[in-house]
Amino acid sequence: MSDEPAAKRMKSIDEFPNLRADVADAVKEKLIELDTIQHQLDIMSEKAAEEILRVEQTFNKKRVPIYEKRKALTTKIDNFWQTAFLNHHLLSTAIPEEQEDLLSALRDLEVQEFDDLRSGFKIIMTFDKNDYFENDVITKSYHLQSETPSTEITEIQWKDNKKPTLRDFQPDDDAASITFLEWLSYAAPPDSDEIAEVIKDDLFINPLQYYVMPDMQEVDEDDIEGFLNEERGLDENGKPINKRGGGGSPKLELEMEADVEEEEMDEDESEGEDEEEEEGEGDAGVIADGEEDGDDEEEEEDDEEEEGQGEEAGEEEEAGEEEETAQAEA
Repeated sequence: MSDEPAAKRMKSIDEFPNLRADVADAVKEKLIELDTIQHQLDIMSEKAAEEILRVEQTFNKKRVPIYEKRKALTTKIDNFWQTAFLNHHLLSTAIPEEQEDLLSALRDLEVQEFDDLRSGFKIIMTFDKNDYFENDVITKSYHLQSETPSTEITEIQWKDNKKPTLRDFQPDDDAASITFLEWLSYAAPPDSDEIAEVIKDDLFINPLQYYVMPDMQEVDEDDIEGFLNEERGLDENGKPINKRGGGGSPKLELEMEADVEEEEMDEDESEGEDEEEEEGEGDAGVIADGEEDGDDEEEEEDDEEEEGQGEEAGEEEEAGEEEETAQAEA
């Protein structure tokens, strides 16, 4: 038998141990053909995964300068990362009130994926001076593709009586069972570190949405969903808000009503202007008709005058002819 993995090569009829003996030979042949097609699809999927990986690597490099611009802004906002953590529905459960002051010292948070994205990533946290440890930077590195996936942590220089006592955490413990301070020094297996996963795949990607979100302890899930929908331009049913329809916030509806009233006033003014123009055109028509009638009368008078002059000239000519005839007879 070939040393090539079974998933990488086509199977023969003997390599289907679970195939019932009563299956007809024709069906068995079809199953072998199906396996051949599946083999081709598997190869295609592997090639697609490699292409996707290359695209991700390319865009990760392009994101670096943009992340730097974001960093330059977030470091100038007091308690930016503390607020984002406390407003996050999962991470906030790992931060008891007595540890909130530590997060106020968290000046920057960064996630860096390894060149081979499948091999792992690291979370880099930069702190201002605080009451818990001397470190300026603490890094947690997660190695995923080694024979034994592992987590490496910067050695933390704890101040007196600040080092947390690590409990006996179990791999299936959720984020609520460990505090942020404990997490800093706890090398949890990469596949069970929920806090790291949430930071990498959610918080770091868009911390702004959590910074501007209301305090999680003061609102319920419906309020959170409504807030997110409003930010996305959606109504309470998750549908896009129609500017001419309902479903928006009261403020938006008032603004829409004001817009409608303003448009109606504009239409009324436009109709009034049209009526004035029509009246003006009517007056102008009457004036024009009057002027035309006057011109016609003047033309008639001129014609009559010309006719009168013509008749007088004819009479004078006749009188002259008669006078000449009389002189000739004499």
